Amino acid sequence: MDTLLQTILSITPGQIAMMLIGGVLMYLGIKKNYEPTLLVPMGLGTILVNFPNSGVLTQVIGGSKAEGILDVLFKAGINTELFPLL
Repeated sequence: MDTLLQTILSITPGQIAMMLIGGVLMYLGIKKNYEPTLLVPMGLGTILVNFPNSGVLTQVIGGSKAEGILDVLFKAGINTELFPLL
């Protein structure tokens, strides 16, 4: 419970603003049907990467670097240019 409270208290106003933008993108994609295949994943990604201490991106925790899943996918598929080929 202490970790959850610490995570909630570490959210910055910029992260809240980006989460709201992600919500607007998802709303436009789902309710207004404006390019849903583009806007829904962008909105969801915008919301996910702005959660503090979520482990999605590489973070420094306790002095050690913990690599996140999106960074692993980026290095494995985009840096090597494998995903566009697939």
